Amino acid sequence: MNRPTLVIANKNYSSWSMRPWVMLRALGIEFDEVQLKLGSDAWRRDIARWSPTGLLPVLWLDGEPIWDSLAITEVIASESQIG
Repeated sequence: MNRPTLVIANKNYSSWSMRPWVMLRALGIEFDEVQLKLGSDAWRRDIARWSPTGLLPVLWLDGEPIWDSLAITEVIASESQIG
């Protein structure tokens, strides 16, 4: 698996963003993290760049976006050959 980029919202307000973040960390998978704080100027400026749906989290893997926490964790599991 190429080094993925995980785009998340505020860690202390978005449990949906935390789920794939925790999984990647627990599996020891190196990844780049982009945090867009909800309602911030960075959010308004960058959300369309990072998320085709306008929602977070999004995992960018091999140039393709994967959104939805469950879909992200399924891809991580299959790519890391666990389970």
